[in-house]
Amino acid sequence: MKMRKRITIFMAVIIALCFMLPAMAIGADKVINLEVASVTTNVDKNGTPYARVICNEVRSLQGTEYSTGIAVMAFREMVEPVSKLEKGSVLKAIVSEREYQGRKSYTILKLLP
Repeated sequence: MKMRKRITIFMAVIIALCFMLPAMAIGADKVINLEVASVTTNVDKNGTPYARVICNEVRSLQGTEYSTGIAVMAFREMVEPVSKLEKGSVLKAIVSEREYQGRKSYTILKLLP
């Protein structure tokens, strides 16, 4: 009887993991070259400055191209140069890509000239 209980618990854990895995996304580094729509600088609850850049990215879905805003975040030493960007300028950077609930966002790792 103990073995049957252990197998049941093991199967329940496996099923729970199967539901949680799609929510976790593995990020990848990539190079972006996007037009800046807006730049916002702010300070987090710990007093550390950060910058949020909204860029327009062209995507394709079932053969239809569309443009969508995507958040590009800058932290630490990247905040100052990113905060000088203006609307309409081009952001060239190496970024870490993340996805949460189907929405992509980027974190700047290095700015490119």
